[in-house]
Amino acid sequence: MLEEEVDQGPETVTLALLPAEISRIAASSIDASMTPVDSISFYILRLARVIVVRPEGVIFIGRNVQTDSWIPQVNLADLDGFARSVSRRHAMIRPLAGGYEITDLGSTNGSRLDGRRLVANKAYPLLSGAQLTVGQEQLMVIYHPFASSWPK
Repeated sequence: MLEEEVDQGPETVTLALLPAEISRIAASSIDASMTPVDSISFYILRLARVIVVRPEGVIFIGRNVQTDSWIPQVNLADLDGFARSVSRRHAMIRPLAGGYEITDLGSTNGSRLDGRRLVANKAYPLLSGAQLTVGQEQLMVIYHPFASSWPK
């Protein structure tokens, strides 16, 4: 399924999907069986990439810049994040009992969850299988609902 692995830190991995896998994913729904149990995956079908994060608390989505030492766990800088209108500190995802919630951090171009625009600085439930749009980048979010032993 995977062509290469690029390590972006101790808890985040970006993977390229093989061409045969792209058509299978695009033709069918992606489900939690394709994601490691202790992770949350962000599928970028436009680029045939998946970003897998093993959360140790809050997850940030955005893009880093060379003058900034801060790097979000879901870093879209090298995936055309600037051209796709992704803010440096675009959104935050927090683990909750059994799932996650997402908050747009007042990004310039906003976020959408399953087509509905998010109000800045307000938390929304983030279900596995949700379509998340940050700026103009569309992500499919997949995870296994987890037990209360996960971080909160």
